[in-house]
Amino acid sequence: MLGWGELGLILILALILLGPDNMVDVARKLGRLYGEYKKARRRLELEIMYGLSPPDQDIIKKVEEMREKSIIESVKENLEPKPLNNVDAKNSKGGEVKT
Repeated sequence: MLGWGELGLILILALILLGPDNMVDVARKLGRLYGEYKKARRRLELEIMYGLSPPDQDIIKKVEEMREKSIIESVKENLEPKPLNNVDAKNSKGGEVKT
């Protein structure tokens, strides 16, 4: 923890290094940063205390529909007959293979 002597020394050094005009802007930015820090810390504490809220039923239904569609598409792709590389389907007779 800083005492009054250390705090006074820091303020005097800041005044000398930054100047009176820039010191106001730096103090304002530091205040904003500290405010954002406190807000984020409070949000994290509340999240830890109460946990995350469960997803809505609409979101769950959409995810299930997307999952079903992807399963159906992958099954259709796997069931389609694939042509063999060396067989010419138009000109071949009785399973002849052209080389």
